[in-house]
Amino acid sequence: MGELEEEIFLLVKKILRQFDVKDGEFVPDDKSRKILSTLNKEIRKIVSKVAVEDEVMKFIDDFDLIDKNIKAVQQQLNGIEVPKSIFNDQRAWAIDATVNSLIQSNIDLKFIQPVKQLLYSRVSFGGSVVDAERQLKQIVLGDVGKYGVLQRWIGQIARDTINEYQGTINQQIKVQYDLNAVRYIGGLVEDSRAQCVRWVKEFGGVLRDDQLASEIEWAYKNGSGMKPDTNPSNFCQKRGGYNCIHDAIPVRR
Repeated sequence: MGELEEEIFLLVKKILRQFDVKDGEFVPDDKSRKILSTLNKEIRKIVSKVAVEDEVMKFIDDFDLIDKNIKAVQQQLNGIEVPKSIFNDQRAWAIDATVNSLIQSNIDLKFIQPVKQLLYSRVSFGGSVVDAERQLKQIVLGDVGKYGVLQRWIGQIARDTINEYQGTINQQIKVQYDLNAVRYIGGLVEDSRAQCVRWVKEFGGVLRDDQLASEIEWAYKNGSGMKPDTNPSNFCQKRGGYNCIHDAIPVRR
């Protein structure tokens, strides 16, 4: 995907060179708008060289390792031998969810539109060519040490899928084996949400079932980033909210 981003950036730079420029700034005219109208088609030609779904699947081809870890944790913490059927049922769902996410948050919306919007803005209002190129580089390739927009988009979908898969398995285990608490596992970072700090520090990483409802309510009122409709029956899936780095592992207390 990095190679695709490089190729797209070279394409955009080439397109920039076709616009009329005066004193280092774009000159708005009909020619510029005609050039911009080809952008969608040209970017799609490049992106179509790789099956995006296949690239996402590379992020989530370690289902077996996730399953192995869940089985080991449940064996160690609760003495439970988790049956293979639990994993098989959810794996097909996880793959379907990934494909659906790709379709719903399509490449036009996540990638082509931000590029076009910046170019239209700069060309229509006569912005600086150097400034436009710098901003486009940031959109397409990302900052130093960071992924470009395509890889960030694909990575986010993959992470969401893995987290949902793992959370769904944990929730299923919790119900099936009548487990009555959750180990809230994971470190804290500089921008950890208030609820995550509270559950890791003040609760020592353990939330009993009779505490979950009030703690979720506390998170909605005092924390941030909670997913809609989070409740005790789906807490293992939704945890501390969007992009939460913690796991909610069901245990018996």
